[in-house]
Amino acid sequence: MKNWKNFSLGKKIGLSALMIFVLIVLSLGIQVAINLGIDPISSSPAESYDTGGAERLLYYYDQEINGDGAPDGITLSEDFVQSELAGALQFVDGRYDCADFRVNTLVRLYLDYGDVLPASAMADIKSALLGFKYWMDQGGEDSMCYWSENHQILFATEEYLVGQTFPTEVFAVDGKTGVEHMAMAKTRVEAWMELRFNYGFTEWYSNNYYPEDISPMANFIQFAQDEELVSRMKMIMDIIWVDLASQCWKYTGVDAGGDPRTYYVFLSSSGRMYSDNRVSDDVGNRLRNYTDFILQPDETKDFEGSWYTSGNGFFNCFKQMMQATDENSQPYYTIPAVILAMFDDPAETKIVRSSQSLDVEELAEEGLLGQDDKSIMMQFDMEAFSNAAVIDNTIRYIAKNGMFTNEFLNDFKLVNIWLVRATHTLGAVSRLLHPSTDGIAIERANVYTYKTAAYSMSTAQGYQVGEYADQHAISQTSLSNSVAVFTTQPAKIPRRSGTPTYWVGNGRNPYSVQEKNVNISIYIPPTKVGFMEPMIIEKTTHAFFPTQLFDEVNLSALESGMVFGQVDGSFIALIARYPLVMKTFAESTVEGNFDDMLVRGKTDTIITEPYDLVQTGEGTHYWITEVSSESEETFAAFIARIQANTVLYEESAETVTYHTILDGDTVLATLSASYVSETFAINGVCQDLQYDRYESTYVENGSTARKAPVLVYEFGGRKLTLDYENNTRIEE
Repeated sequence: MKNWKNFSLGKKIGLSALMIFVLIVLSLGIQVAINLGIDPISSSPAESYDTGGAERLLYYYDQEINGDGAPDGITLSEDFVQSELAGALQFVDGRYDCADFRVNTLVRLYLDYGDVLPASAMADIKSALLGFKYWMDQGGEDSMCYWSENHQILFATEEYLVGQTFPTEVFAVDGKTGVEHMAMAKTRVEAWMELRFNYGFTEWYSNNYYPEDISPMANFIQFAQDEELVSRMKMIMDIIWVDLASQCWKYTGVDAGGDPRTYYVFLSSSGRMYSDNRVSDDVGNRLRNYTDFILQPDETKDFEGSWYTSGNGFFNCFKQMMQATDENSQPYYTIPAVILAMFDDPAETKIVRSSQSLDVEELAEEGLLGQDDKSIMMQFDMEAFSNAAVIDNTIRYIAKNGMFTNEFLNDFKLVNIWLVRATHTLGAVSRLLHPSTDGIAIERANVYTYKTAAYSMSTAQGYQVGEYADQHAISQTSLSNSVAVFTTQPAKIPRRSGTPTYWVGNGRNPYSVQEKNVNISIYIPPTKVGFMEPMIIEKTTHAFFPTQLFDEVNLSALESGMVFGQVDGSFIALIARYPLVMKTFAESTVEGNFDDMLVRGKTDTIITEPYDLVQTGEGTHYWITEVSSESEETFAAFIARIQANTVLYEESAETVTYHTILDGDTVLATLSASYVSETFAINGVCQDLQYDRYESTYVENGSTARKAPVLVYEFGGRKLTLDYENNTRIEE
């Protein structure tokens, strides 16, 4: 073989390039092999055990000290208390997903009932709290979800309060003291509050997840000793109660015994809801006890399953904070009068427009695309991981904190390739492949809500059209506390715990728009599986339409794509492009369509008759939903009017044009929605679907800009001014 010095310059360059290429390929192969060998840590224990004992203890102690005594047969002996705590402590020590839920309860038990808990229980709780991991960068491997909006404030407030309680004690996770952990947590508490003040709630109007925000906020308000932080937390508590007040639909129905009963139905368009959350306020609204406790405590106290007998830990943290008083005998927090007035707004019709959160593309311009806590909290609480604008940031953070073993993030190991990261081409790859996981991101929602005495309808206008969607509830209609109707493009996922599913989220989002009492939703069901999408349901959309819960249903026009129902004087019509078929639970749970509607809400014990209204056909589907009531017309007249209305579908532009008389009007209106151009016109006038933060009669001058520095709520002669920067909260 010739000596290297005898090679020509060209050959030297060529051989060097070849060697470099071989080394690069070899290193990439080694990294891929290593990545493939990274196994996820289970997010749940191998065996099932009772983790609810701490929540029960919170209820028992509260009843014994402040109520009617512990329930019959319950004696709060040391042995009993230890047996109740055992499951929760084991779960927390195992750092399983949602362990922070249990820690939230343990913190309140320790701080509120330390003088009555057995010493052994106090020692065990203390050990668990000091041994827990409170954020992603604190070392160790686990599969807890730290990043969604509710988890962020749970972990942060827990760490802050534990650090405050044990300032000199050492935390097992990293060897730092309570004072140090308190400082780290303070940064995240402040970031979370500032993000909510500026942009609202990412998990907008979630009747499932708002309780998981309210509870840690309540603990913080009562137990944190930093007056400035507590003052700001009260502002965020005000904001979440404004969300409730503006979206709750006050409905007068009957209770389980047939007696008159007021319901504050919280069932709106939402960033995150599961199937049971959507099927009715009765089945899925986790906030009913909160609104009953605040708005009608005496009237609802003795109801079966009422707030008074609730053993739910999240609710009891809030209730106990509201009932407690400080050293000056003053309540820690009261809901401002202007917010309470909103719940009982006497107006016959109410239109509420609002804008919540950010689009992924807005993160960079808002200075929220970095590795600092605040940036990561905003990006990750949006569940934005694989989107082109953020994927580089995602991989950097996961790699930096050794989180590829986290069960929820394990798949990202496949793109953790040094060459791709070094050349910053992950964004381009994501943009090219457009993985289905992009649609999981919870982005900016412009929500339109219309309420009358007879019904409520709410829509996230033109939300992320055509995207795969995780748990988003785009449009929702309620006719009573027990009857709700909504449409989806069903999806499938191999794992039982995954979403979207047959009823949760969408395989593909519609172009969905609303004006007053009419919603038009245009879907294009998928014809092929997208990148990283597990499977699809072709040619299908459907509506949740529980026939047995209506007082009357008219199915005579199913072949024409129409169905009608009425309950308690409220009417609804659905119009579809293709013929409709009603299916029972048994029929619609075949072929893997089963999902948590049957499990979480025990809906199968309520609904046994046909409820699944299925539309099947090629190409584009549309659903038109219109609601009315007996105060406007008879049910027969409503059916006749709807059947006489004109629907035109223009296939080339995928445009639906609908002629009807909108609620409160006397002449026909023309509503035109286009999937292709994503435009919505009323009587030829294109509508602006990008809303301010608030547009309603509940804010000063009827409108509040996005990211306004001061929020002013004004209604019924009352006023609340929130100035976050100057930390002033003024009621007038």
